[in-house]
Amino acid sequence: MDILAKTYDIIYSIWRRRLRKIGLRTKIILILVITNLFISFLFILGEIHFVKNVFRENINKEILSTQILFSKLVEKEKKILVANLSDYIYWRDLGEKGVKRRDKEFLEANINSWIKNTLRYDVILFTEEGEIITSSLRNVPKDLLKEKGKEIEVFFYSFGEKVFLCVVGPIMSDDKKYFYDAYLLFAKPIDDEIIKEWENFLDAKITILNIGYVRKENLRNYYGYPSYHIEIPLNESTLAHIEKESKTIYLIYRASLIMLISFTLFMLISSLLISQFLISYIMKPFEKLVLIAKEIEKGNYDVDLDIYRNDEIGNFMRAFKNMIEKVKEREERLLLEKNIMKDMAYLDVLTQTYNRRYLDIIFEELVNKNIPFSLVFIDLDNFKDVNDKFGHDKGDQILREVGMFLKDNFRSDDVIIRYGGDEFCVILLHTSREVAEKIMKRTLLNFKEKFSNIDGINLEFSFGIASYPEDGKLLEDLIKIADERMYKDKRKR
Repeated sequence: MDILAKTYDIIYSIWRRRLRKIGLRTKIILILVITNLFISFLFILGEIHFVKNVFRENINKEILSTQILFSKLVEKEKKILVANLSDYIYWRDLGEKGVKRRDKEFLEANINSWIKNTLRYDVILFTEEGEIITSSLRNVPKDLLKEKGKEIEVFFYSFGEKVFLCVVGPIMSDDKKYFYDAYLLFAKPIDDEIIKEWENFLDAKITILNIGYVRKENLRNYYGYPSYHIEIPLNESTLAHIEKESKTIYLIYRASLIMLISFTLFMLISSLLISQFLISYIMKPFEKLVLIAKEIEKGNYDVDLDIYRNDEIGNFMRAFKNMIEKVKEREERLLLEKNIMKDMAYLDVLTQTYNRRYLDIIFEELVNKNIPFSLVFIDLDNFKDVNDKFGHDKGDQILREVGMFLKDNFRSDDVIIRYGGDEFCVILLHTSREVAEKIMKRTLLNFKEKFSNIDGINLEFSFGIASYPEDGKLLEDLIKIADERMYKDKRKR
């Protein structure tokens, strides 16, 4: 004990002398490295425990999944057998000719050879007392012919070294009311072909074992590198042994690799934390500038800049903020000028709605953005009577009122266009033809109420609707279709 104590004192004294010679920064880094090593060791222990649990869970999930898939395969075979058997046991000719008359030609042509060659089943037709009428099997065991019920039964049966999937049912009349005191049994051999089919589906190796007596408590599902093994009982003496290669080993390897990489990265990051902390004060403002630049790119000039720093970065921020304000003022001025020019070029002076030239512009814009819409073509009815009776000044006044009415009765996103004379177009965004019809009928009622009596003249309008892209993808086609539907509507009035 004295030697150990002295050795500890010597090592500790040397360590203390060494520590006095190194700087504070190195000491902090050294303490951080030791701490990280300890935490990483605990982390590895936890990861090992976690990987083991994940391994067990994955194995259990794969075993359960394989069991379910195998059960589905067996159920599929059972359903096919039952369906094929049902076609025969409810066949009146089989009861009359096969059971009552024992017609050999009928049995040979329709039961024994036919089923064996066509469905590839072995077949036994026997009476309720166990007398065999016809059979494709030799030396049929008596327990296979024991008394059956009046329902269809499906079961596995071991006969020598062979295993059969059997289905047996009573011979009944077509209406299922008369029982002919006989049964029909189909036996499908579980041969290499069907096992190969099951193996391909499960991607596993399947072995049918006849062990004499199956005890469920002795069945084992276990993992043995590189595969897991499942034992599924088929009947009292036979079980299916499934051996499937597991990918869990690869998952464990990948998890272990990720764990080691994470540990290495953790150690590396820990050692760089102090350096990262020192440069973060310098780099953080520039990282913020990148985010601000992205916001400006989106058109958002209302950004938060740290202009109160009393260093070179603060000077840069103040200059950058002044530049943003000037760019914002310039863009607002350009946008205002653009809107003014747009209004001058595409505005109808009389009605203060868009003119016909704007129809081409808005159509191209909507098509490029893949926005569906309905185009409504409107033609005023009885407007000529207004011009003839009161003159064009009165007609211009009515057109201005119609333009104001249309702008008041549609959404702000919808586009009102004076197409020419007393014709208008309305573009209803994101609106199907059916919905547009309802909107226009409601608008027409409001229109009639407002313009019902202009010094004895009832002003109305006819309309036609064409939807993009259902009715056409070209503006000319949509206008033509809407115009034709408008004239069809006008003829009804």
